[in-house]
Amino acid sequence: MRKGLILLFSAMVLLVGVPGVQAINVGGPAGFLDQGKTSISGSVGYAELDIDGHKVTSKSFMGKGMIGLSPKVTPYLKLGFADMSANDYSFDGNLGFSYGGGVVVKLFAPEQSDFSINLDTQLLWSNSSEGGQNFDLFQQQLALLGIVKSGGTTGFAGFAVEFMTLDGPPSGLSENGQGFLIFGMDYFMDFNFYFSMEAHLFGEDAVSVGVGYRF
Repeated sequence: MRKGLILLFSAMVLLVGVPGVQAINVGGPAGFLDQGKTSISGSVGYAELDIDGHKVTSKSFMGKGMIGLSPKVTPYLKLGFADMSANDYSFDGNLGFSYGGGVVVKLFAPEQSDFSINLDTQLLWSNSSEGGQNFDLFQQQLALLGIVKSGGTTGFAGFAVEFMTLDGPPSGLSENGQGFLIFGMDYFMDFNFYFSMEAHLFGEDAVSVGVGYRF
């Protein structure tokens, strides 16, 4: 376990040092946890969001903690930093506080099978400022994901619907029910330490990479 934690810390330091690779990541889970198991992970990402016809880009550095509360329910918390930029408003904000959480519910999992269908719902609040201006972004997402495990690899794909509200120089911008596709995978180096990647396409453009450790 100590070796895995050292690898996790080293990889997170490496990821944080990568310039321009992050965004507000409201994506799928890093796999479903069995009851009593926990996981910590860190990710960096980049996203381009369309909010009421206005393009907002963001980089983010997020930590995530998960716990297997029951055989079918895995809640989690997110904490980190994100920035936002909007050319329409000449806004190029600094990294601000970002936090949220969600829950993964296993809807369908045949016995003796490595396939499952999960419902993931999330909330995320983010703030970014420049001078005396502030952007506050609230995101809600509902995702239906199909997950397949094969050896040390977990792949997932599905459809998500996102609701966003942006307050700042443009007060009260909102995007209701924006849909997009999610693709991703987790690769376990050993039983506990894993790398992950995720992409959002066709409605929202976003990419994230991360590392994690499962206890």
